[in-house]
Amino acid sequence: MAIMRLLARSCLVGSLLAAAGAVPGCATEKPVAQAPAPEPAPPPASLAKIKSELLESKAQIHATTTALVALQKSPAGDASANYNRFTEEYLKLQAKSDAIKARAADLKSEASAYYDLWNKQGEVENPDLRRQAVQQKSDAERVYRTIGSEMELARIAFNPYMTNLKDVGSYLRGNLSPASLQSISDLVTKAGSQATEINTHLDGIVGAIDSMSKATGGGMIPPAPARTAAQPAPVPPQQ
Repeated sequence: MAIMRLLARSCLVGSLLAAAGAVPGCATEKPVAQAPAPEPAPPPASLAKIKSELLESKAQIHATTTALVALQKSPAGDASANYNRFTEEYLKLQAKSDAIKARAADLKSEASAYYDLWNKQGEVENPDLRRQAVQQKSDAERVYRTIGSEMELARIAFNPYMTNLKDVGSYLRGNLSPASLQSISDLVTKAGSQATEINTHLDGIVGAIDSMSKATGGGMIPPAPARTAAQPAPVPPQQ
């Protein structure tokens, strides 16, 4: 009995010491920390939301380019304030561009679903309905291709535009002399042309979104149902 008490007391002491990191053994097991559950992916954006963000991006491109032109033409007393304004607009545009890039997958998914919706229409015998189905399929294919090409062209034009703005900001940082401002005139003109090109492609995307919205009501486009084989007409029973 004394031996049992001694062993119990030894295990208790060992547990306390093990908890303090002194000796192993006789320690109670610590619960294993559970990794936090991953956050669910946000739902895809609707066509109306994507269009709204594209229009906001167009407005921000205009605001940034306008601020750049004002900076280049600044009187000596306004150069510092105009530089800060340009920097603020540039950072806003960068944030908008990141948001649009995140929406690219949503828009591609919507365009693909829209194309499949009309591409999988069942065959019909009525000539008017068949003609309408062929036209809808042609329109869907045109919209699908337009979104794909305009998104790629906008991306190609946008990257050098942003690089141009960044280079101008870095070049003028701490050096806003009249000579420095005059030396960026060609880059400012180039930025204006780049902005016009980007907005042209964004307009093309917005137009394609409007076409999809008109055909689908502007909400999320459901996956097209699988086409089933036509069933033969029932044979009336013989009298």
